[in-house]
Amino acid sequence: MRHKILVVDDEDGMRGFLSTILTRAGYDVVVAESVKTGRAVLDEEVPPDLLITDVRLGDFNGLQLLAMRPLPIPAIVMTGFPDPALEAQARQFGARFLLKPIVPAGLLTIVEELLRDRS
Repeated sequence: MRHKILVVDDEDGMRGFLSTILTRAGYDVVVAESVKTGRAVLDEEVPPDLLITDVRLGDFNGLQLLAMRPLPIPAIVMTGFPDPALEAQARQFGARFLLKPIVPAGLLTIVEELLRDRS
């Protein structure tokens, strides 16, 4: 069974970039442009196996997706702005922290590690 990954980013280009990388690597990808849409996907009967979210999502923070999730989910939190406080907060939720620009090979390595732990 293929793993399902949710990508939440408010930038069309980044959503497309991540979706292409992950799809080519053999994952099923669902994209969302907001916390609201991402939350709806997380609340589906069969939720994704992994969440990849940007920190800044309009008026919201991608970390809210982790905080609102009733069940834990492996996650990668991305941002273009190094911020030790945000990194610490992401790690408190059990998420990996990645700085943009995203290097495809590095992203796929982290994805594989997180999903291997989930198998």
